[in-house]
Amino acid sequence: MVDFSQFSNMRYVGSVPVLPGVDGAGSTAWAPLPDPCREGWCVRVSTSREATAELPPDPAAATDGRILPLISHLQAVARAIAPDVSVAIESAADFAMIESADPALLPAALLDAWQAALLDACDAGDDQARWLLVQVLSMQMDRAGMPQVHALHRVAQAHALHGEEQAQEDARPEWQARRIELDLALARRLSGASRRFALHDMDLRHAAAVEQGSGAVLKAWIETLLYTAEQQLGDVARSKLTEAMLAARRLCAVPGMADAGEYLLARVLLRLAGRERGEVRLQMLAEAQHLLDALFTRTSSARVAMAVAEASLEHGRAAPVESAKQIFSHALAHAFIAGCEPRWQQASLRCRLAIQLAYEALPEMSPQGHVALDLARKLERQPLPPAEAIEGMAQTFIRHGEFARACRLCAKAWLAGMRLRALSPAWRQAATAWRNQLASAREHADWQENERHRRIAAQWQ
Repeated sequence: MVDFSQFSNMRYVGSVPVLPGVDGAGSTAWAPLPDPCREGWCVRVSTSREATAELPPDPAAATDGRILPLISHLQAVARAIAPDVSVAIESAADFAMIESADPALLPAALLDAWQAALLDACDAGDDQARWLLVQVLSMQMDRAGMPQVHALHRVAQAHALHGEEQAQEDARPEWQARRIELDLALARRLSGASRRFALHDMDLRHAAAVEQGSGAVLKAWIETLLYTAEQQLGDVARSKLTEAMLAARRLCAVPGMADAGEYLLARVLLRLAGRERGEVRLQMLAEAQHLLDALFTRTSSARVAMAVAEASLEHGRAAPVESAKQIFSHALAHAFIAGCEPRWQQASLRCRLAIQLAYEALPEMSPQGHVALDLARKLERQPLPPAEAIEGMAQTFIRHGEFARACRLCAKAWLAGMRLRALSPAWRQAATAWRNQLASAREHADWQENERHRRIAAQWQ
């Protein structure tokens, strides 16, 4: 049994817990959970300045052991701190979920404020707040520096273990799944041999829970297998994807989990299709799209609409030209549907740009006015998208003669930590064209500064 009275004395630096005697040096992927017998922890939760400005009142006195008032408070905090960020907290049965199209866009100040509110609720005896707290700690693991990630992992695992021990028998698999997700979150932050060891060790740590085959555990384990396959090559990667496909089919047979199973099965098929060629690839892509189309018919959710759009995009890229046009239209319609929900707007714009560029790349097709350019400009006003979208935006700006804009976008992406490999050809092409158009001393100075960034980036790619 884990005694959580210890956490009332844990010291926080910003949003990162610092455990006494733990500086991360020489720590392993699976450090032991905090010792409940240790004393003398001196804790102060200090949130960002933005997180403490004009927050709604704490509803601790009104929760009465139920989670809905707490969810309302967390949503009010989100509106106060990050009014422009779309995030939802969905309450389903006893387990609420923080839903965001891209958790990386959630401000650190918001996570700090949520963490503080949830810790207070846990201290007040609200065990359901612990479920949300573990999710917030997991999100903080994605952005914390090393070795603080290990400390966050240990604290989150301790909370999850406590939740599992206190839960009713039928709710324990949900907590077991959460512990798998936390271990995967840690593995994602590791590198090289440490990551491989962590993923291998997960096989041993969670084998019994996976064998029992509860729906929540299978979902978490399929995500683990998909990530493990990304880290492997050749037959090893294929074997992990095959294992994930079998687990997804098992999930489809679990009562009440058919939709989740088919969604994950479609994702596995898309990954497998990426390793195939010809008719086999086309067949897998068609099957994945069919599964998602049927799922959207049943659920009509924005998340599934986005999945249909992305799967159809890949299907169209591999299909014959005449079929591709129809498939791209199908993808575009679902991307529009997904974009009607605010938290999926950026993903929708990215997908619409990719669809437009793929459609214009078909034989005998040409750019359709400024459609792609307008989408790229809209994306430019959004938080920085992934590298693939940046590449598409840069190529679009180049195609329409906006070379300076393409160069500035590439520099912004590189300065934000994006790897240059995917951007290098477009950046070099845009830089050459921009140099030939310089019309003033100010433009020449801007080009020189951008070129300096490009050359430095090229040395480190």
